[in-house]
Amino acid sequence: MIYDSFNRKLTEYLPEKAERILDLGCGTGLLGEFLKKKYQAPVVGITYSAEEAEKSRSKMDEVFCADLNHFDFSKIGSFDLVICSHVLEHLTESKRVVQQLQKIVSARGVLVVALPNVLYWKQRWEFLRGRFQYTECGLMDTTHVRFFDWSTAQELLTQNGWKIEKAIADGNLPLPIVRNLMPLGVSRWLDAKALSYAPGLFAGQFILKATK
Repeated sequence: MIYDSFNRKLTEYLPEKAERILDLGCGTGLLGEFLKKKYQAPVVGITYSAEEAEKSRSKMDEVFCADLNHFDFSKIGSFDLVICSHVLEHLTESKRVVQQLQKIVSARGVLVVALPNVLYWKQRWEFLRGRFQYTECGLMDTTHVRFFDWSTAQELLTQNGWKIEKAIADGNLPLPIVRNLMPLGVSRWLDAKALSYAPGLFAGQFILKATK
């Protein structure tokens, strides 16, 4: 499966400045293309897919086609911004990768991670119905080998040398039909309250901004 999009919500939490950027699981390079325009800086990508690597090379400065589980990060230099958007859940060695990134992120560098929430309310409903079925994409993607909730998503970083500066639960309160009838400000206030009270229930993804 070719990943031909990028996580726009994550881009709201990127640092103001970056001089060299690494995008892990870069897909076809759409995020890399966005980052080059935003920062006017070199962007390096890594993907497991040869087809994605071929497509992304025209949008990024350098692209490696490799298995992140066993990738030698020491050969690609240092970065002051590293992005892992919906990639760590695909890795059997996600802890090792997070640890290795310590060696290539500069002293004042930033790591931004996005992870899907396996306990999102829609998925909990499926579990309650007695259904544990993999899908071609989404929370139960067939290529997911690690699953995270609000606590374990943060522990993946804090237990491997990172300090979380910001943890965002991205989602909303399920208000079918009613949402369209209420003022935007009210629905956003309700979403914020719901996510603050129960991030592990109402968030579809978690976005974590961390430093060494």
